[in-house]
Amino acid sequence: MTTQAAPTSSGPGEASGGAGAGPASAAPKGGTFLVGATAPSSVFTPERLTDEHRAIREAVGAFVEKEYGPRREAVEARDYGTHRALMRRLGEDGFLGVDVPEAYGGAGLDRVTSVVVTEALAPTESFAVTYSAHSGIGTLPLVFFGTDEQRARWLPGLASGELLGAYALTEPSTGSDAMAIRTKAARQPDGSFVLDGSKQFITNAGFADLFTVYAKVDGEAFTAFLVERDTPGLTIGPEEHKLGMHGTSTCALTFEGVRVPAANVLGEIGQGHRVAFNVLNVGRFKLAAAALGGMRPAVGTACAYARQRVAFGRPIVEFPLVAAKLVAMAARTYAVESMVYRVAGLLDERLAGAEGAGAPDAIRRALEEYVVECSIAKVFASEELGSVVDDLVQVHGGYGYIEDYPAARAYRDARINRIWEGTNEINRLLVPGTLIKRAVRGRLDLLGPAQRARDALLEGPALDDGLDGRPLAEEDRLLDGLRTVTLVLAGAAFQRHGVAIEAQQEVLGGLADLAIQLFALDSAVLRAEAAATADPAHAETHLDLARLVVADRIGPAELVARALAASLAEGDDARLLQSGVRRLLRPEPIDRIALGRRTAERIVAAGGYPI
Repeated sequence: MTTQAAPTSSGPGEASGGAGAGPASAAPKGGTFLVGATAPSSVFTPERLTDEHRAIREAVGAFVEKEYGPRREAVEARDYGTHRALMRRLGEDGFLGVDVPEAYGGAGLDRVTSVVVTEALAPTESFAVTYSAHSGIGTLPLVFFGTDEQRARWLPGLASGELLGAYALTEPSTGSDAMAIRTKAARQPDGSFVLDGSKQFITNAGFADLFTVYAKVDGEAFTAFLVERDTPGLTIGPEEHKLGMHGTSTCALTFEGVRVPAANVLGEIGQGHRVAFNVLNVGRFKLAAAALGGMRPAVGTACAYARQRVAFGRPIVEFPLVAAKLVAMAARTYAVESMVYRVAGLLDERLAGAEGAGAPDAIRRALEEYVVECSIAKVFASEELGSVVDDLVQVHGGYGYIEDYPAARAYRDARINRIWEGTNEINRLLVPGTLIKRAVRGRLDLLGPAQRARDALLEGPALDDGLDGRPLAEEDRLLDGLRTVTLVLAGAAFQRHGVAIEAQQEVLGGLADLAIQLFALDSAVLRAEAAATADPAHAETHLDLARLVVADRIGPAELVARALAASLAEGDDARLLQSGVRRLLRPEPIDRIALGRRTAERIVAAGGYPI
């Protein structure tokens, strides 16, 4: 059970950066961004893509232009023959099997390559969803949890595009409460199972050949099954009429006496939740990459329109308030891009050792390690994409509301990202909930740093924090402050509520927002500091974008922190917390207008995203 890294890629901890790091023990534990600073050189960034990665991006871009472009309207009209033909073409080029081991017909490449391909395909709109649903949650259950026989039977077809996959978990009455599914699997004397129940909102269902289906054996044991399309008793419902992603297939499934052989059980009986949640974890990360893929083109589209649209005798891009929207779009994109590639590097570093070990449990543990980072990436990227496409509509003015222009479709299509792969609310609860559980179980030293952070808050600012001389020293100080505040408030929350904190959703949501902003700001600043020397041609652009990311988010983070402080303490303790939050998150004055105008000039000169 091995997945080979790209042969010309090196590990995320190496200078040339790609895939195939050393043993899993070399990778940091999940959640460590919260308890201590990270060295810029240890974080994977887009600037460390290899020549192979860049060649793959160009090849996928050529596919988008030459193969997808002439068929765009057929794809959006739900011509599923066209979807299948395009998928087979991607399969021929090896792009459907990026995550599939070479032994089973795949390319066996790294997670960074997966991000590159997903991002490059994002402009294909509905087809990108077909691709992601197949190559991600449609194929990965087999890759990570299948037996040798199961993988030999189905993975070559899934990697080539001859077979297409789908993931069937959601039910009409469960939604985000996955463990409450009602589909049942009754044991039969010959060892097979009979499935009865229904699934809803299943992407690719209209043409998929193989479904990963979840049911409860004997009404209790949550289990994953592999079900082929032509199995008697399986009925595919009509297409749903959706707000966006009109070219995708979304149908319900009905199971009436569907007999599945024992050989089609995926993983262990009663352990389906491990399959479901680990695959969804990777799916969330891939969704973040897809959201990123929609952001970069949006900046270019908005810039092109603003340059050619004339009002009051000059292009509207020359009006500062219009240019400011382009700047906001670029800064949001920079933060998401920095985060997504950072997580890709973490996954590669951890999975390299696990895949070398070859044991399913080792791979599961590797996937579980970064569940927090993957959920953060999903929430942050989907919400930032929503803001970017909103600005895209606004730059177009009235034309942004007309379907003949690209802004309207981008706006509609982006909305689903905050719902699927677990709603953002569910993912927000998962972030602090997972961190606190790890702290209680001793997997992550969170409570110790929280106490040290509280001591630091009481002691006041250090005379020498060691940050002077770094290109983003002020931003680093604010990051340290945000980390301290988040730890102090997390400790206060656990001290006040104990294990009952899981019922305090407002508190958990606030802690999640602080952790999300911390990881986003940290990723942007680390990337910019690394790029200041690694990418000198764009050094100032990197630094200014990171400054914008911090300047625009530290204020909202302070408001969240102050609200939590007021809820978690009383009297002198409350006043101490409020005072500490104000002191640690108070930025030095910055000329935001000059910074924005400088960045706007670079965007206009580049004709879009400036890096």
